[in-house]
Amino acid sequence: MKIHYSHFKVCGKKNWDKIDDVIRLLEQAKAEGIDVSFDQYPYVAGSTMLGVILPPWVHDGGTDKVLERLADPALREKMVYDIEHGIPGWDNFVEFAGLDGIFVTSVKNEKNKDAVGLSLTQLGELRGTDPYNATFDLLYEEENAVGMVDFYGTEEHVQLFMKRPEMNACTDGLLGGKPHPRVYGAFPRILGKYVREDQALTLEEAVYKMTKKPAVTFNMTDRGELREGAYADICIFNPDTVIDRGTFTDPIQYPDGIEYVMINGEFAVKKGEHTGVRNGAVLRKKGKEVIK
Repeated sequence: MKIHYSHFKVCGKKNWDKIDDVIRLLEQAKAEGIDVSFDQYPYVAGSTMLGVILPPWVHDGGTDKVLERLADPALREKMVYDIEHGIPGWDNFVEFAGLDGIFVTSVKNEKNKDAVGLSLTQLGELRGTDPYNATFDLLYEEENAVGMVDFYGTEEHVQLFMKRPEMNACTDGLLGGKPHPRVYGAFPRILGKYVREDQALTLEEAVYKMTKKPAVTFNMTDRGELREGAYADICIFNPDTVIDRGTFTDPIQYPDGIEYVMINGEFAVKKGEHTGVRNGAVLRKKGKEVIK
């Protein structure tokens, strides 16, 4: 059986000691002839909504119930207890990243704009209270619509998995609101930071992990390589300047160094500018067949 892992990573400080075991299992699978691959995005932080730090019982019944519980001092104490002591089976983001490793990235209301870019620890300092109650107040005032990033890993870990032969490059990005910078910058970041600056990969290795390898992983023929008869999906970039520009607080920025992009034989980008051409198609799999 072929196995593919989506957005592969070891998440949280408490799990870093398991990385050697993860590598051992990958090697064991390879030795046994198991076809294993995984996607990875090139950042040490993930992105989601700040409400995920609340214990799961807080979310029962939807947003109205969340706000009702956030307004109850006794239930706030229970929330803090559960966050600090954990609940079996719950992905506890505070345990993963720490209060100083979770940052506010977006809010709805102008009065809370000063929270954007702050860690939860810094938010507590700004509001003159402890980080938990400062966070609960923010979630309550914003009706649970607060964006966040959480720093769960290290550059060393990112590069360790990036160099693995199983690795495919991905964005794992979702458009809408204030997204993770990976939406606009994942592939240029690999080419600029991890190839040119850090030399973690060669240019050829990086391009392969973005093109031919994912095509092979998902059994997509006629894509992922430059040859006669294949679909003309071509990206022309400057290896000396290509880089991502987005940040966690200002993520909606196009990368530098990408001059031309051709999709199915037509230019979507020329001299760094979008042409207005939308010549792509969503590719779906039906058995081993790729359909549009």
